[in-house]
Amino acid sequence: MLIDPQDHQSHEERISGSEGQRTLSRSIAVAAVAIIAVAGIGAGFYFSTQKSTPPFLDKSAPVVAPLPVPKVPAAPDIPDPAPTPAPELLREAVPAEPEITIQNSDQELRNLLATAGATPLVTQVLEANDLVQRGAGMIDGFSRGLVPRKALPLAPPKKAFSTVKTDGLTYIDPASYTRYDSYVQAIASLDVNLLVSIFHRYRTLLEQAYAGFGYSGEDMDNALIRSLDYILATPEPSEPLALQRKEAIFQYLDPKFEQLTASQKQLLRMGPENFAKIKQQARALRQGLLGVSQ
Repeated sequence: MLIDPQDHQSHEERISGSEGQRTLSRSIAVAAVAIIAVAGIGAGFYFSTQKSTPPFLDKSAPVVAPLPVPKVPAAPDIPDPAPTPAPELLREAVPAEPEITIQNSDQELRNLLATAGATPLVTQVLEANDLVQRGAGMIDGFSRGLVPRKALPLAPPKKAFSTVKTDGLTYIDPASYTRYDSYVQAIASLDVNLLVSIFHRYRTLLEQAYAGFGYSGEDMDNALIRSLDYILATPEPSEPLALQRKEAIFQYLDPKFEQLTASQKQLLRMGPENFAKIKQQARALRQGLLGVSQ
């Protein structure tokens, strides 16, 4: 069962930008359909898509008792980036009128994100509506260590999950890792620099959507960095992890890994090579957002 911990950690990081940049990623995407893609770790979950009220805005879900979530390490203060001219692509894509809003932003955002990495999976993601709200929903979910299953319209992996037994212990079948190859390929192909520019263009709209979940809109950037920090803080096992079956699900036998967040455990299920690629993009996205030289 997904746990919904109300883990509002201290907002130790804030992505800075001039007011000009904020007028409007390096996803997850996941998203931030950009982080959306990265923290979006689009790990291949099934997300429903509806054209009425977005399901991720539904406040009627039952409240789950909060459980402790592994803390991500604190990070240094974020320096103000030096103002830079917008990339030619953004200048061409942005008309002077009408003013962009959450309600009319989908088509422009589709066009921009398609240029960041035009893979079949990205194309599938961009067919959804309410992209800004979905991005904010992914940022919120991943920042709390969850897997936001309703935020993106992704089909599940085609191959079935499988296990193998060795010396009396159960492990994930390495063949299962390939289930996520197309998702990871889509994430790894994203142009991080363009995603950062897109984030700053849509930052104000993302803050508005994030505030719709009951938070302070200006804390959205902290949540985005925290999402990436959960990825980077996920331990990399030195050997295959044994599993144990509990009712209808498998759990990690080692408590150190079983106590990780839902999103961190999903990363481990993708296999070491895929995980390394996701981590590399998350690190690059984080550095780009914070203005840190790579």
